[in-house]
Amino acid sequence: MIEQHYGELQLPLVLYGHLEKLLSCYTIPVQATRLVINYRSLNYYQTKQGLHPVEIQLKKNGEQWLVVFIASFSFINTHHKSVDVELYFHLINHWCYQPDAGGRYNLLHPAVIDLLHSWITAFLRHIQQQRFDDISLTVLR
Repeated sequence: MIEQHYGELQLPLVLYGHLEKLLSCYTIPVQATRLVINYRSLNYYQTKQGLHPVEIQLKKNGEQWLVVFIASFSFINTHHKSVDVELYFHLINHWCYQPDAGGRYNLLHPAVIDLLHSWITAFLRHIQQQRFDDISLTVLR
């Protein structure tokens, strides 16, 4: 159902399994071509502390779903009213964007792959500990 390989890059099996299980809980229309999964800790929007929101976007490719990107967001500082991208992994085009580290990087660079895997490990730990109190799936089209 979800593609695990993106060229030289492979989704960790645990993340792949989580996404497969999550999608199996929904009735997804056959004509759907894009999905967005949002993970939120609602307290973060009030206190600006705690788990940062995460978005995973998928697009349909034949019978399979491809993970287009995984992004996390944060308030730039305590005065901002809205969140902005803090880390963005574009799996299909193999790039990573991290504004506070200078911008865009090749996702296939060993240090960036390490960052992706470390980030995914922490993200999955938060899911296992049920730290997100709002997980939603939206069909874009």
